Amino acid sequence: MGAKQAVVLALSLLIGLAAGAAAATAFYWNRATALPIGYSPSGAATAVADVSSGNLLRAKLSSGQGVRYGDHNQVEISLNETELTQLLAEGIAQTPQVAQFLPAAESLNATIRGDRISGGMVVNPADLPTQALPPQARQALETALSTVPMLGDRPIYIGIEGSPRIDHGRLVLGDDTRVQIGRVNLSIDDVARLTGLDPAQLTEKINLALPQAGLTLDGLEFVNGEAVLRGVTD
Repeated sequence: MGAKQAVVLALSLLIGLAAGAAAATAFYWNRATALPIGYSPSGAATAVADVSSGNLLRAKLSSGQGVRYGDHNQVEISLNETELTQLLAEGIAQTPQVAQFLPAAESLNATIRGDRISGGMVVNPADLPTQALPPQARQALETALSTVPMLGDRPIYIGIEGSPRIDHGRLVLGDDTRVQIGRVNLSIDDVARLTGLDPAQLTEKINLALPQAGLTLDGLEFVNGEAVLRGVTD
């Protein structure tokens, strides 16, 4: 999901919670604003610095670290969670509409659970570059900050979880994708109903184009807590 759509969704959900009964609002507010375990504000700065320092996949191919070579120019590249976080940051940086929100993130992380990836960022709505938002998103943000003033001082975790695959060099998440706002999990259909966007459009916005590194990616699997990318060198 693009950062703009995720932010609008998060704000719409929080506004709706604030309008409910006090007890229910307090419960869901705490869930929606809960931060990931081990949250560290330095995470995003590290990922952004790594993005500016080069191309992770190209660097691994050059060093041979975590790379296995096969016949006919085939390679396998293993990524731990820290490297996967950097790769996701590089993918976000390649999308102009989303990249402008990356510096506003207080934390960026990716985790591997079995054959599923969970990735997301912690953002403070008050720090988002509102001038870069489309009118609908800008109005939603302004309404949210005026309706729920405490929202401007409390960071929110916005993430995506799903079972990804590689399709024509893109990291693609399927219909089982869940959108996470704090500890609130929403399906793609839930997001579509809340935002009014078509589910197919939402799914397309979630997919990330991975940086070019002199190879054609054609597969992904998870082995011993690491992501293993498969491809053929050019």
